[in-house]
Amino acid sequence: MTVDNTNYVEYLIELAKTGRKRSFIDLCEINLRNVYTISYRLLSNVDEARKVTLHTFVKSWERIKEYNGKIPFSIWMKNTAIEYSIRMLNNRDPDYAEKKRPIKISSEQEFLESHILSLPKNDRIIIILHDIEGYSYKEIQNFFENLEIDEIKSKLINTREYLINKISV
Repeated sequence: MTVDNTNYVEYLIELAKTGRKRSFIDLCEINLRNVYTISYRLLSNVDEARKVTLHTFVKSWERIKEYNGKIPFSIWMKNTAIEYSIRMLNNRDPDYAEKKRPIKISSEQEFLESHILSLPKNDRIIIILHDIEGYSYKEIQNFFENLEIDEIKSKLINTREYLINKISV
């Protein structure tokens, strides 16, 4: 993001904090793709990703005055989406994976993505957040109350090995 964009986003945030809905809608439009993409990657379901995206925007509007600028606004919104996506994953029916329709694979990238989407929930969350979204181990740990950083690293290593073996076959 350029300095001009950063200044524009900061300007929109300040206007939104005063109750200007149009400014907040502009912020949502700027962040729509990132919020939806992370939600879809975690949930692998279009309808649920849309629901998370909408929830994220509503919650962000409700909490806009709490935003303090310590982290970029886009990350603040994405974190809301990640938290809600994880809640949805935790509330899913245990048989959900069996109910999903098979994915048609037409390229190597889709082949890899289909394997990532088929990973167990926590492994998928960790590899998406770390390797695709660029979150640090500490940032990932914030989403998991029961995992230490060493456990996150171990899961990441094991998941990478699993994916490499799947791709090599």
